[in-house]
Amino acid sequence: MKKLSKEQLKHPNNCEIEDVEGCLYIIATPIGNLSDISLRAIQLFNFVDILLCEDTRKTKKLLSYLNLNHKNMISYNDSNAPKKRPYILKQLLLNKNIGLVSDAGTPLISDPGYKLVQECYLNKVKVTHAPGPSSVINGLILSGLPTNQFYFGGFVSAKRNAKIKQFTLTKSYPMTGVWFDTCLRLIDTLKIMLKIYGNRKISITRELTKIYEDIITSDLENMESLINERQLRNKPLKGEIVIIIDGHTESKNISIETVRVNIKKKLQKFSLRDTVNLIINETNFSKKLIYDEAIKIKKSMVEK
Repeated sequence: MKKLSKEQLKHPNNCEIEDVEGCLYIIATPIGNLSDISLRAIQLFNFVDILLCEDTRKTKKLLSYLNLNHKNMISYNDSNAPKKRPYILKQLLLNKNIGLVSDAGTPLISDPGYKLVQECYLNKVKVTHAPGPSSVINGLILSGLPTNQFYFGGFVSAKRNAKIKQFTLTKSYPMTGVWFDTCLRLIDTLKIMLKIYGNRKISITRELTKIYEDIITSDLENMESLINERQLRNKPLKGEIVIIIDGHTESKNISIETVRVNIKKKLQKFSLRDTVNLIINETNFSKKLIYDEAIKIKKSMVEK
């Protein structure tokens, strides 16, 4: 197969093919459904001299599906990137064309790669991107939550204190939030989100673009019970997930009567302390006022 020029790869047409070399190509690959591979990505797999892979075994499976075979595949991930970058940069400066792929989706999104891009710019090496699937965007548009503004928080930390810090820092963000997490840590994540964010709309997505694509939408107060119900029906959530959470909204116009109704509702599910904290996150009333009201309401509930 003849090599395609960089200009052709950016804007395919019927012009003469010419060899233009020395570029890093960031190539997006499918996040689930292999048919989502782009024509441009396929062209690049045939074109690049070296293909950097987060895991060569996974990339080989994709190439096999496409009936392709690349002889010069190199592992490039968080573990070996510092050692591999000097060699990669040297090859680029020798006018080699190099492709970069992650295990799935768009490289550099919670994947290794951005430091290599930095090095390329410092050394005046050309970098371009062949766009494609992204679980961040897929999860966002399927969530039913506002898409006009959003932030990406990356992976939720496995450490509890770090997780609390992540959510505390984003508590007042007025836009939709997108996070990666695993199902094994999900219940703990939901509990912490509820305490810090208060009750908000939430969507959990997994297996995106695959046959068993799964989208669960609810609010933070009810999501845990929905997940536990699935467990009882032998349909537990597995693997990595995308969490999409509604942004912070001001609640200045909520009346004290509405607050009392919410306090009573929450006391039926949560402790006094958790109820007070949740209401504080949802309103602008003082902690003392909410606490006093909660004490009165709990006392009346006990007397009944």
